[in-house]
Amino acid sequence: MSTKTVAFFGATGDSAGFCLAAALKAGHHCSALARTPAKLSASMTTKGVSQETQDRYLTIIQGDIRNSEAVERTLVINGAVVDTVVSAVGATAVKLVFSLYPMVLADETICRDAMSSILAALRTVTAGSTAKKPLLIPVSTTGIPAPGKPRDIPLLWIPFYKWLLHSPHVDKEVMDSLVRQEVRKPESERAIRASVTVRPSFFAGSTKGWQSLKVGTDDEPARGYFTERKDVGEWMFEKLVKGEPERQWVNGGVHLTH
Repeated sequence: MSTKTVAFFGATGDSAGFCLAAALKAGHHCSALARTPAKLSASMTTKGVSQETQDRYLTIIQGDIRNSEAVERTLVINGAVVDTVVSAVGATAVKLVFSLYPMVLADETICRDAMSSILAALRTVTAGSTAKKPLLIPVSTTGIPAPGKPRDIPLLWIPFYKWLLHSPHVDKEVMDSLVRQEVRKPESERAIRASVTVRPSFFAGSTKGWQSLKVGTDDEPARGYFTERKDVGEWMFEKLVKGEPERQWVNGGVHLTH
């Protein structure tokens, strides 16, 4: 297996975090943007990545996703633009308000801002280069299918998704549209060579192993209620990072559920 270079955003969260851990254990050189590097390093230790492996294969860039210089630094390893970019940036803090939609993110535009920042930085670091552009792997969600695509959640999930999760889904939906706009451009104008948007169902429950995940596409989604972060993260590594993604996932979405 040839080694790759991979940039991670939002790896303190566990879906991208388990993907990063798997990549490091396999000997891939990785960079990760983190506001608190010690927190990310501790997370890798908890996930079974030795300090020796972290020192050898992981570069942590301290900074914020809205800081262009920090994002650009994360996208380059050993003087070359990375092969793959994984983004699972999202808001963890929520505020409950008295309104039609009671759960509102403390940072309501974090996902769209992160994707805008990553794409802008990629345009900068790939400008004038003839090297192969990276594959982009954003982590989104079910419940917001692309225009013209079928429902991807069970019927009983619709009230929960459309009401309680309205605010985070609006942000994810804008993020998804930015990715779709990018891959519709001529290849010479893109900041990326392709994308695969990961759409896991609601995170809950215990790990069952990445091999147990049901996998669907935008056209034929795998509908389910729950999945688990470790399983999704390790599936991402095995199916998207370690090798090349299957053709039916490219420039679309892959749906994961248990």
